[in-house]
This record gives sequence, C-alpha cells and structure tokens, in this order.
Amino acid sequence: MANKVSSIDLTDSFEKIPVRIYPDLKQGSLAVAREIADLIRDKQKKKLPCVLGLATGSTPKTLYAELVRMHKEEKLSFKNVISFNLDE
Repeated sequence: MANKVSSIDLTDSFEKIPVRIYPDLKQGSLAVAREIADLIRDKQKKKLPCVLGLATGSTPKTLYAELVRMHKEEKLSFKNVISFNLDE
C-alpha cells in the first residue's frame, strides 16, 4: 500500500504556477515519481512517446531511485520514454 504524502498547496497563493512544498526530499521525490509514472503510463495507453527533460547532478537521485524501484517492483516500462538530460 502506498504511503500518503502530505504537502502544502500554494496554487492560490502568490505564485502564478502550481507549487507544492513537501516536508522532506523523500516525500517530494515520491510524489514527483508518481506523477512521472502516471504520465508514462498514460502515454503508453495512447501509444505515444513520453518526452521527459531530466536534471543531472545529485539533487534528483532520490527521485530516480524511486523510478528504478517502480521499474523493478511495479514493472514500470520506459519503452516509450525519450529523455533529454539537462545540465547547466
């Protein structure tokens, strides 16, 4: 069973774009990994490629570890994913 992740939603606050602040890196990474996995699966159902711009460096390591876990344990497929790895 997936853990419930709490966040602060600042969409109606001072920002013009949706913003969520999570209590820690782990919870934020889990939430973003779920969003990416949902997007990948949605595109697969539609037989479309899923294009991602992914950051390099140490910041997204927890996010990528969760995506790897999803691949191994939940059979998340990356067969339709095209990745552009962004660096400075």
